Amino acid sequence: MKRIWMKLALAFMAMGVGAVLITTWLAIKEMDEHFMMYANEVKSQHNEEISQVALASYRASQAWDQSAFLQLEAVSSVLGLHIALHDARGEKLGEWGQAPGAGREGEHDTHAEHAERATETIPLYDGGRKIGQLVISHDDENAYMALEGHFQWAHKNTALWTMAVLLVIVVVLCIPLARTMVRPVVQVSAAAQKVAQGDLQVRVPVPERQDEIAALVVAFNNLVTSLHEQEELRKRLTADIAHELRTPLNTLLAQTEGMIDGIWEATPKHLESTRAEVLRLIRLVNDLDQVIQVEAGALPMRREQVNLRDVAEEVSEAMHVAFARNQIRFQLEGPKDAWMTGDRQRIAQVVANLLANACKHTPPDGTICVTIEKAGGHVKLQVRDNGAGIAPDDLPHVFARFYRGDRSRARERGGAGLGLTIAKGIVEAHGGQIALESSLGKGTTVTVRFPGGDEART
Repeated sequence: MKRIWMKLALAFMAMGVGAVLITTWLAIKEMDEHFMMYANEVKSQHNEEISQVALASYRASQAWDQSAFLQLEAVSSVLGLHIALHDARGEKLGEWGQAPGAGREGEHDTHAEHAERATETIPLYDGGRKIGQLVISHDDENAYMALEGHFQWAHKNTALWTMAVLLVIVVVLCIPLARTMVRPVVQVSAAAQKVAQGDLQVRVPVPERQDEIAALVVAFNNLVTSLHEQEELRKRLTADIAHELRTPLNTLLAQTEGMIDGIWEATPKHLESTRAEVLRLIRLVNDLDQVIQVEAGALPMRREQVNLRDVAEEVSEAMHVAFARNQIRFQLEGPKDAWMTGDRQRIAQVVANLLANACKHTPPDGTICVTIEKAGGHVKLQVRDNGAGIAPDDLPHVFARFYRGDRSRARERGGAGLGLTIAKGIVEAHGGQIALESSLGKGTTVTVRFPGGDEART
């Protein structure tokens, strides 16, 4: 099986060779055509000059005399032409130079035909009166025509040698060029095989040139990086689920064994503690079930008209005690009628999750501000706090399941890490968008956009 670089090299060679051959053929053809035009122009110029010499000699003595014959003979000798002079009645007065084809045996017919083609008759007039005519034959083997033929041969020879050199250059350059162009593709192929075997650390060097192949390499590297991050998140998710389940189960096991061994009495207080751990497990399982449903798009949703301002007021009122206990100032701004279509209970769950997160990470004397706006057919809910903020490395993962940026913090503050995942799924199920911006030490802003609904409400 041919490698791709060999196919590419053969394609380059075919195109290069074809281009060189076509260019050479066109150059030779064009040169022959223009050279023929040049030769004909030279012949016409010679004929004109010879006729002027003959007329000048005739006018000098008003007759065809020996002086005219000598000048025509000299011209014939210098130019290597066959010249015949006839008078006005057509009688030949003189002939100079060798006739075309004369003296070459076996070539009479061919040269006779060529001589017929190369012979021109030029009438001579003096004052409107015909005084004679010249018959001039251009022999292709005279000295002048030999120079023309040599020039044509030299040009064709040069063109052919140039073509041969260009063909060699094309063949020599196509192979390394094809290999250089295909090298990143080969590297991507080899890297893809390593990725298939589980090596997610492999990367392909990005070519310096900015073209489609470089874009392919960058896209491949980004894909492998994303796979590596997803693999890390998967491992982290497994560890988090095990951790979240292990703590309440160990607590339940210790309490149950204590009751069995008689160390811990089954008092209402102890049973309530056991019940709290069971409820904690139930909430975790319910949250996981919700995550699965929202990610699968199977979370049941009611379609009703909801005033987002009313929902925000109800949720914030329910969390009033938590705000007061943490000494947090709460502000709610926006229009009284911010209508949208959706599930009121699910939207309240989103607002509650956002406010709970803000409350957990806002220090005493901090501020949480909820702003509601209507713009461009959308209803926007924005929750801002001036709390600890989120590290830049954690921002891309805040909506991932069980993700907590600070792994060392207590669960009472960090939660299970499913709130934002569920909120994102609910928002997207309503056709909305959710985004989070944060800076360490400055606070966090979460923006939610919902499609707007009818505003005419009483």
